Amino acid sequence: MKTLILGLGSSILSDDSIGLFVARALGSRLGDRDDVEVVENEEGGFSLLEESLGYDRLIVVDSIMIGDALGTMTRFGLKELARTIHACSPHGMNLATVMEFGRRQGLDVPEETIIYAIEVRDVLTFGERPCPELELGIDNFVETIASEIFPD
Repeated sequence: MKTLILGLGSSILSDDSIGLFVARALGSRLGDRDDVEVVENEEGGFSLLEESLGYDRLIVVDSIMIGDALGTMTRFGLKELARTIHACSPHGMNLATVMEFGRRQGLDVPEETIIYAIEVRDVLTFGERPCPELELGIDNFVETIASEIFPD
């Protein structure tokens, strides 16, 4: 099964960068596997669709703000995204929308999409690193995701 691990976020907005840091660390932990590619994306929208074409499984790691405790990691499928709060412009498209668009267009979108969303508190302050509490949790986030995706 060909898997894309897609880290989302902004490298200049403090906690919003957590998806990038976790994806990068997850790539290091998994090493050079022929069946896994790790990509960092700071754009969103249709670029998410473009990145995911040709993969069997898409694993997304991103920040979220839904009122859970800082550092809580929640696993979603595309259908559960309705309960999330996102800052998407009305002219932009979120992940669920672009994946459905790709499916309807007959594109080779992944059969399975899993989103790991990490609760953050500050996505508006400029900074190149997440807060210390999130940074300390990166190894735990990586271990949880790796053990669920590649249990062997």
